[in-house]
Amino acid sequence: MTDDPRAAVEAHVEAFNRCDLDTVMGGFDDDAVLSTADQTVIGARAIRALFADSFAAPIAAELVVRRAVVDGDTVACEFTEHLTVEGTTHTIDVAGFFTVRRGRLARVRIYRDLADG
Repeated sequence: MTDDPRAAVEAHVEAFNRCDLDTVMGGFDDDAVLSTADQTVIGARAIRALFADSFAAPIAAELVVRRAVVDGDTVACEFTEHLTVEGTTHTIDVAGFFTVRRGRLARVRIYRDLADG
């Protein structure tokens, strides 16, 4: 674990891309909040269930960080997400805002641009 917010987010993305549930969860605070357009998940147990379901799905996902800006404990990232479903890859632009406390993700807010995806 690192106190550097950018490094904490980079470690999260690397673990996500490997579908490494334990490492992904090791980066979250126990009372973390993860929000997307359609849901808000509160607490490490609920976030673990969300990622476990995601990693078990027949969809391969990869996040590529295009830009990251750090301001104090907040990291704003622009990603490209590649989703492969039944042999077809879809590319989606994603923005993510991460609040990092004591080296762990405390709040994550994800926005996906589905207009072209």
